[in-house]
Amino acid sequence: MTVVLGLAVAVFLVLHGVVHLWYVVLSQGWVEVEDAMGWNGQSWLLSDLLAEGTILSLASVLYVLVAVGFLAGGLGYGLGRDWATPVLVGAAVLSTVVLVVMWDGRFDLLVEKGVVGVAINVAVVALLVFR
Repeated sequence: MTVVLGLAVAVFLVLHGVVHLWYVVLSQGWVEVEDAMGWNGQSWLLSDLLAEGTILSLASVLYVLVAVGFLAGGLGYGLGRDWATPVLVGAAVLSTVVLVVMWDGRFDLLVEKGVVGVAINVAVVALLVFR
């Protein structure tokens, strides 16, 4: 891989991590949540088990972990570090699990709810594991 392509991939991975911070913004109520934004704080798996505030706090912590994982992994990838691959795979898997668990179970606004992010995560894992 050329240096330029490697750096472009690293920047993409870092930016993919930064996008996860949008869910932190939503879960912390830092902006007024509107239906068109996608995630509404409900979870098809957790809403019957946990209070909404607990779900929102859990989502915030997990999405920050994912963002940090992609940030660190993207930087490591750009610098050619061996540890970057397991960090990025871990971040991608955690991101996918969190997006699926925090999904509200409705099939509207799937792009806003993270379906593109899941596809990116699958591609990241596939490209890193099977290269």
